[in-house]
Amino acid sequence: MKRFSRSIKFAVLICLAGFMVACASTSVNYAEKILGKWDTEVNGFPITVEISETEIGVVGFGQSIPYTLAENVISFDFQGPQVASIEFVSEDVMNQTNTSTQAVQVFTRQKP
Repeated sequence: MKRFSRSIKFAVLICLAGFMVACASTSVNYAEKILGKWDTEVNGFPITVEISETEIGVVGFGQSIPYTLAENVISFDFQGPQVASIEFVSEDVMNQTNTSTQAVQVFTRQKP
C-alpha cells in the first residue's frame, strides 16, 4: 500500500510540475513582442510606428517619444498622458486599448 501511495504522490508531483512549466511558457513577454515596425491608422490616415526598447517613433516624422511598459500597460506622453493596455490577437496583430476612453487602436506588424 505504501508503494502505491508513493506512486500516486510521484505521479501527482510530475503532473503539477508539467502544469507549472506549461503556464510559465505561455506567459507573454510584452517588452520583446512590441518591438519593431507597426502599421496603424490615426483619424483615417495610415502611419507606421517603430517601437524600440525605450521609444516610439512615427516613421517619417523624425521625432520619438519615450514610453514605459509595465506588464501589458504602455504609458507615454503625447498631447497629454496616454495609457493603454496591450493585447496580442496574433503574432502580427496588436491591439492597444486606451484605459480612459476604451478606444482600441489596431497595429499590424510589418514583415521584414
